Parts: sequence; structure tokens; C-alpha cells
Amino acid sequence: GWQLNALEAWVSSDTGNQHRFTFDHAFWSFDGKGTSDNFSSQQAVYEKLARPLLDCSFEGYNTCLFAYGQTGSGKSYCMMGEKEDRGVIPRFGDELFERIIRDQSAETTYKVEISFYEIYNERIHDLLASSKGRAKPLRVREHTSLGPFVEDLSSYVASSNEDLQGWVNLGNKHRATAATGMNDKSSRSHSVFMIVLTQTKTLDEQEVCRTSRINLVDLAGSERTGKAGTTGERLKEGASINKSLHTLGKVISALCERSISRKKVFIPYRDSSLTWLLKESLGGNAKTAMIATVSPAPGNYDESLSTLRYADQARSIVNVARVNEDATSKLIRELREEIDRLRSQFSSASLDASSLEEVQRLREKLKTSEKLMTDHTRSWQEKLQEAETRKEEQAAQLKKHGVSFKVDNRLPNLVNLNEDPQLSEMLLYVIKQGRTTVGQESSETAHDIHLSGALVTENHCVLENDGETVKILPMNDDAQTYVNGELIGDGVTLHHGDRVVIGGDYFFRFNHPVELAKHPERRSTASAPKGGFEFAQDELFEVQDARLRAEVEEARLKAHEEAMEQIAAAKEVAQREMDENRQVFECELLSVKGQLLAESTDKKQVMQQSEQKLESLEAEKRALEAQVIAHRHQLEMDREKLRKVFEEDRQQKTNLIADLENERRKLEEDVVKLKKSKEQRATLNEIMATPEKMASSTGQSKR
Repeated sequence: GWQLNALEAWVSSDTGNQHRFTFDHAFWSFDGKGTSDNFSSQQAVYEKLARPLLDCSFEGYNTCLFAYGQTGSGKSYCMMGEKEDRGVIPRFGDELFERIIRDQSAETTYKVEISFYEIYNERIHDLLASSKGRAKPLRVREHTSLGPFVEDLSSYVASSNEDLQGWVNLGNKHRATAATGMNDKSSRSHSVFMIVLTQTKTLDEQEVCRTSRINLVDLAGSERTGKAGTTGERLKEGASINKSLHTLGKVISALCERSISRKKVFIPYRDSSLTWLLKESLGGNAKTAMIATVSPAPGNYDESLSTLRYADQARSIVNVARVNEDATSKLIRELREEIDRLRSQFSSASLDASSLEEVQRLREKLKTSEKLMTDHTRSWQEKLQEAETRKEEQAAQLKKHGVSFKVDNRLPNLVNLNEDPQLSEMLLYVIKQGRTTVGQESSETAHDIHLSGALVTENHCVLENDGETVKILPMNDDAQTYVNGELIGDGVTLHHGDRVVIGGDYFFRFNHPVELAKHPERRSTASAPKGGFEFAQDELFEVQDARLRAEVEEARLKAHEEAMEQIAAAKEVAQREMDENRQVFECELLSVKGQLLAESTDKKQVMQQSEQKLESLEAEKRALEAQVIAHRHQLEMDREKLRKVFEEDRQQKTNLIADLENERRKLEEDVVKLKKSKEQRATLNEIMATPEKMASSTGQSKR
């Protein structure tokens, strides 16, 4: 949740953690416009932040205002605003020239120079240069007294607020933007709009020149790739943006530490082009204000808290700004004071040779300074002339893209129609007397109106204005051009309020002041809704849908006719082939019949021969069967004889085996008897041997 008052901001998380921050100003501009007392308008933000800086600029101080915050939180809206709700830069330009007109006099003169550049992927591009100049990145140099600056950056004199706003619009048109998951028109670069205000006052015949440098910075927003959904080139851009903003955070942290501790701290200005160019604004000779924009959405709590802490640190930085008096003016003033002092000495006393030499040296120095002042004035006139020439070139170039600063209301014109109401009727293309060509911008062709798109050809169409009527004519067959939804091929006369579509993507409404003066009833055709984008788009879709339906129906009928013709031709070919095949078949049939008759005669003869042979075979068969039966009977008799012989042989073998078995038993009994007899003899021998041994042993003992 959020709570704000004039100086403080409280932010709390879903878990109940609450953080309190104190600032110089706190603004709430999320909702409640026109109904809430706490709502802060663009005018309120300008009055409290930008107007004090403008006051300091007229006093001779350098000033800077930069917007920092998460992508989609409203930085560009705060700095640039919209058509109905302008931001800081347009309001700053308004009041700047209002004060110049009010304060300018014979004694006080003002000169305004402007520059506009962007830092894209750590490369610097001049937003006010020509198309060739913008492609070449610029380099950063450092001046001994002015600090870092962009080498070869174009600078133009603005003599009115219209000039200044024209340069701003031109620069914004060239600035790098792209759609991301969090912002459909996300700034992909840091932009710096620089104003150099030079005021010259003549006091007692002495000119005092003060120069103020005003930097109005719109930083690209920090983003998380997961939420933003960036890939490819957008991802690289986001990484470069986050890197430069991280360096800016380190610089602010170091400056904060230096301001609090009063110690010498290393400041990493050179780590990024952004911090290096804003060195004087961040921690040097400038009065600087920071706008920190945050999103109240709960999903952006971490990013909002980080931005508030960032701004709280920046608030602690203390810059020492000084009035920027021009060195040449200061030198001339000091020389004149010294001459007046010497003249007063002349009148009071005589001078020696050394004093005269000193006076002569001072006079020569004064002469040199006056020459420098003359050269400076001539350089300013050259700058003014260059700016006027460049302004005319840019006006002609912008006119080809539909941006006109001065419009002749008597000439017919085309105004753009866009699905976004804020972008509709923002571009106006004047149709001059004679021929006005339309096509792609290229080095080989120079068209009056430049359009880009895949369906816009190099030489697309031409508008012929004879003073009374305007006719539009496509220049080739591929140049798709529609009037009131109808695709045209030949010249068509345009009337006030007609809708013109070029290339399928560019929608315009045709305005003809001369015709409108003669026929006021046509005014209704140019007003909403008939004069709007949706009506023109629906009209184009309806007419093209009807045309496509007619073409589809025509193609279907044509295809049907072609199919019928093809069927008839195929039928004729098939009939012809069938007749030819029938003739061939009949010839072949006659031939087959002849062959069959010949074969039938041969077949009868073969049948007779076969029957005779069959009868002979039957006789042979019967003879063979008788032989087989006799042979079978003989075999059975032989088999019976063999069986009997086998039975007799088997009986003999059985008897033989029985005899052998009886013989074996007898032999076993004999063996048993022999074993017993042998054992008995052995026992008897042992018994007989025992007394002999005993007698022998007794005799030996006696000996």
C-alpha cells in the first residue's frame, strides 16, 4: 500500500513491512484526476520542480533535471507529456521564451542554442542530425573548463518556442523506442535535451555575459527481463540500459558518501557514457533535480522500493554551483576597471616609464579581448545563419513526412488516420500546385511525400492539382491505392472527405478547402465517424470483401466452365479411344475364334488318342494289380515262414541261456567250496607253525 503527503511517502508490503522516505516533494498522479485534492497535475510538477531551475538558469547557473524509474512508470510522460497534457520540456520552453520576450531590452539580450542526443547501447547519436549523420556514433571529449562534451554534436539557434518545440518533435521522432511486455512504447535509450541560454547585459557601457547550460534528461527505464519479456535485440538493449543505470547508481552512492563524510572518494564517472557526460550535473557545477517515478502496482513493489532508496541517496548529494560568467566578458570588465584605475592614477600623479609600459600592455590586452569579442559575435551570427538554413532543410524534410509548421489553408491536403486517436490527424501532407509524387524514400528518387512500408513501391502514385480539382493516379500495377475502399487502376478525382489508403497500411482523409467553400454540405463527410480511422478501415474491408467475394464467384464460375470444357474434351477423347479399342478388340476376337476352331479340331484328335491310350493303360493297370496281389500273397507266406524260424531260434536261445545259467550257479558253488577249503588249509598251517616258533625261541634264550 501507498501513503503520501507533501514531503513523505510510506510504502508497505503484503507482509506488513513499512518503509518511510522523506523528499523535497511527493506527488500522487495515478488516479483521481480532477476529483481528488491529492492529485498532482503536470502543471503542479512543473511549477515545483522545473520552474525553480528555470529561475536559476536566468541567474547564470547550470541546471539539470532528470527522470529515473522503472520502465512504464511514467518518465517520458512526465518529461514530454501528451498533446492535451504537456510535460516538463514543452512547458519549460514556453516559460523560457515568455521570460525572454518580457525581459529583453536594449540593455539585455538573450540567445538560445539547443542540442538533442541519445545514448543507445553506450553509443551517442545526434537526434537533430541528418539521416546520414545519425547513423555515425559521436565521441565524448573533455574540456579543461567546461568538462566532458560530445564532439561534433549539432547545435542550433532557437529564436522562438515554436522553433524549440519543432526540434523536440524532430528528435523524439528519431529516438529509439520499442514495445516490451511492460510498455508498448518503451524508451530504449537515454535522451538528453540541452539548452544553452546566453544572456548579455550592458551596465555602464560594460557587457556582462552569462551562459547557463540546461540539461533535461529522460532516462530509459530499468527492467527485469522476466517481466518485460524481452528477447534478442530488446534483451541486449535492456542489458545495456541496466548497466548504465547501475553505473549511475554507483556514482550517486559515491557522491552521497563524499557529501556525508567530507572525504575524498573515487567517483566512477568514466564507467558509462551517461555518467561521464552528466559529470558536472551530478556532482559539479550545476543545480540538479531528480524526478523518481514509481508504479503503485503490488507486483512492482521491489522495483518501487529500489527507486525510492535510490532517490533518497541522491537527495544527500550537495553540489557547489557558481554563476557562469563568460571569460571574455569578465576579462574585458577587469581590463576596463584596470584602465579606469590607471586613468585615475594619471590624473593624480605622473607616471614613470614602467607604468607607461604596463598601460601599453593592458591596452594591447584590451585590444586583443575586443577582437575576441568581435570574433565571438561573428561566430554567433554564423551559428544563427546555419541554424536558419538547417531549420529550413529540416522543415522541408519533415514536410515530406507529414509534419508542417506553416500550412497554407487554401491548398488541399491529406491528414493521417490512425487506430490510436492520439496519433490520428497528427500528420498533414500538403498537395502543392501541379504534381505531388508519393513513394519510398531512397537515394535515387526525391518524392514530395515519403512513406515506408512493404506494400509502398518506390514510385507509388502521383497527385495532380490543377487548382480546382485533385486527381490521384497509381504509377504502376503494383502500387495498391484505394479511394473510399475501391482499388483504383486509373486516375480518380478526389473530393473533400474522401478516404485514401496507400499501400494498404497508410490511411488518409482528403481535405479540399476550395471545394468545401463551394459545397459546404461536404463538411459532414470529413467529420467523425465518416472521417475517422474505423470508418475508413471498415469501408476498405467491406469493399475489399465484396470485391474478393465477386472475384471468388467469378473464379468459381470460370473454374466451372473450364471444368465442363475439360470434361467434354475428355469425354470426346474417351469416346474416340473406346471406338479404336472396339475395332482392335473385334479384330482380335475374329482371330481368337479362328484359333479356337483350329484348336477344337486338334483337340478331338487328341481326345481320341487319349481314350485309346487310356484303355491300354487300364489294361496294364489291371495286369499290374494282379501282379501286385500275387506278390503280396507271396510276401505274406515268406513272412510267416520267417516268423516260425524266428520263434524256433528264439526258443533255442532261451534254452541255451537257461543251461548257461545253471552252469554258472554250479561254478559259483565250486568256487565257494574252494575258498572254504583254502581257508581251512591256511588255518591248519598256522596251527602247525606255532609250536615250531615257540621251540626256536626257547633254544635261543638258553644260549
